[in-house]
Amino acid sequence: MVRTARFTEDDFIEAAMSLVAEGGPAAATMQAIARRTGAPTGSIYHRFDSRSAILGAAWNSAYANFTATLAPLLHQRQAREAALAILPWAEANPRRAAFLLLHDPVSLFEDSPPPPAQRQALDRLEKAFDAAFRACLAPATDDETLARARFLIFDGPIAILRPALSRALPPPPHAARLIADLHAGMPVAA
Repeated sequence: MVRTARFTEDDFIEAAMSLVAEGGPAAATMQAIARRTGAPTGSIYHRFDSRSAILGAAWNSAYANFTATLAPLLHQRQAREAALAILPWAEANPRRAAFLLLHDPVSLFEDSPPPPAQRQALDRLEKAFDAAFRACLAPATDDETLARARFLIFDGPIAILRPALSRALPPPPHAARLIADLHAGMPVAA
């Protein structure tokens, strides 16, 4: 008789994201993930070869979810709307938002890099998202315009969100107004 698995890869990925969101990258040990899910450590190792493999899967999952929200708006050259879309995404996905927007891959993988397959998957996600970002801009965009667009679409809105995310709070009520003001005062050249 075949036993059905009690725990899925997604259970472990979600636990890793939660632990990092709550306590930083060091909090996501294999033992802590096992405790969070109630699974034996062996169940995790059955699906993931290492801590970096589960963190790589978590990063790719969160990043894919984030980019799926913004990329269509960027392809439609709606820079302001893409920046504003970060707010409802963060509110609907607080754990993913804290995991992704408060941490960077360097801090997650300082001990060892993610496995090659996960790195390649992330490279594909980044390439597709960069294509969406560039589709939002004029073809012959200079470095200053690229820097402005990155700030307006990503860096500014994320900086507005970070204090709330670090305290596990929803986006502040004034966040949308601040983002709209940024775009009104320094529009993306499309």
